[in-house]
Amino acid sequence: MIVFLSGAEMEPERVRAAWPGARFVARARLQPRPRGAVPPPRGTRYETWGILIDTPSHAQNGETRTAVADDGRIFAAIVPAPDDADPAAVLAAARYWELPPDYVRRLARAASAPVEDYVY
Repeated sequence: MIVFLSGAEMEPERVRAAWPGARFVARARLQPRPRGAVPPPRGTRYETWGILIDTPSHAQNGETRTAVADDGRIFAAIVPAPDDADPAAVLAAARYWELPPDYVRRLARAASAPVEDYVY
């Protein structure tokens, strides 16, 4: 089962604890959802980035959504609710997985962390 994790849920320690047999698949972004008859918004500021993991077959609560890997592959993934309560933890996880720099900068601003500290 492919699971998309974002927020603090993608911290390596949490991934290993929650899914000990999981395998990293790719960095990915979620396709925005349409809101009723309104088409989904476009642009990088509306993207949610995270990681895809392949988990041993067991039930996972969440919505099934389309995720696009950073190499262009498309996946149907289960998306559990992200843990965004600690912006510093979210930023640390995004840095660990080397999510796109623009996205990490956006998280850094949200966490009130110095943006200039993040360059790769």
